[in-house]
Amino acid sequence: MSARDVVVIGGGVVGISCARWLQRDGHRVRVVDPQAPGQGCSFGNAGVFAVDSIIPEATPHALWDVPRMLLSSTSPLRLVWRDLPRLSPWFARFALQARPARVRASTASLAGLCAEAMAGYREITEGSAAASLMRHTGWAHVFERAETAAGARHEMDERARHGWGVRWLDGAELHERIPGLRHDVAAAVELPDIWMCVDPARFVERLAADVVAAGGQVEQARVTGLRPKTGGIDVQTAGGAIHADHVVVAAGVDSEGLASGLGDRLGLTAERGYHAMLESGEGGPPMPIMSGEHKFVTSPMANGVRLAGTAEFARADRAADPRRVRILLDRGRNLFPGLRTESHATWMGCRSTTPDSLPVIGRSAAAPAVTYACGHQHLGLTLAGITGRLVADDLAGREPRVDMRPLRPNRFRIFST
Repeated sequence: MSARDVVVIGGGVVGISCARWLQRDGHRVRVVDPQAPGQGCSFGNAGVFAVDSIIPEATPHALWDVPRMLLSSTSPLRLVWRDLPRLSPWFARFALQARPARVRASTASLAGLCAEAMAGYREITEGSAAASLMRHTGWAHVFERAETAAGARHEMDERARHGWGVRWLDGAELHERIPGLRHDVAAAVELPDIWMCVDPARFVERLAADVVAAGGQVEQARVTGLRPKTGGIDVQTAGGAIHADHVVVAAGVDSEGLASGLGDRLGLTAERGYHAMLESGEGGPPMPIMSGEHKFVTSPMANGVRLAGTAEFARADRAADPRRVRILLDRGRNLFPGLRTESHATWMGCRSTTPDSLPVIGRSAAAPAVTYACGHQHLGLTLAGITGRLVADDLAGREPRVDMRPLRPNRFRIFST
């Protein structure tokens, strides 16, 4: 296999992981992003390698819950209604993915990806300073009401069926495993196989430093378009064109615009998430905790506690809504009464999300010199390593470790606008 000049568009965890895997095959790699490495959603996520998260967001139960959630001002799901005309085609695709057969197919695909997720990191973190930020902590889902816990049993059984450890906790054992939790919660379920990252932004920064140490380039520039050429492709930036033999588009929600310039339709939308980063770790849990009712995570980080979550559907460029952070702070204090929330930083970022909860990984139909690696929704940190491996394997002509057909670009094209 001959070495190629590869430009990776995107300096988040997915793009940097792709760069490291491509370097292992001897390719000359240049990473381009308007921000420094590890910003965007790679900066603000909950830090969980959530390999148990194999159930897609679009399910019959979710469709039943959505109207009720949208009518509540404190719901973990919010829609900016004036953006609905733009978002309607995406929601129509989402509803179609909630059919039982599609749920089963998406679950099988997510399970296959998640089973390979940690192996996808092993080779690119071995000997890297990034590895010191990974911890085997497990994580738990906590349910304030017994009926919510009962409703979650099917999903937890599905996780167990795919090989993940699932251990229900109650009574004294629950509070022994999760000290600081409010005393009247109904139940919790621990998933002991899970790892976390205690500083996601620094994790990506260290992997990016590995890219440079291996002879690659990482630079800040905004890509405005892609122009296929004979024998390669030109990456258009404000500072001029960069010629490459191959391009990997790992630009999150901005990937859709770059794809449309080539005639591809990826089916992405912006699902905005928020966090409050507490300066104090006092009163926080020993492992990441997901709220079963309110769908946010309380994570012990290297420099405090992070409350992260919610799903807000709106234009990517719309200003952040500070009420979403206040809800996280209120919910966090309710679940962990000892949390010190007085001093905190806030953040909002845009996840790139597909209707079927599967990432987009594969070659452009319009330009074979372009590979897409985006659309990871809540699983960017989780699936970045295996995504990089799949991208490198495809470029090398190696047999992929999972079935790539469900991940193909343009799978939603028939419904595109």
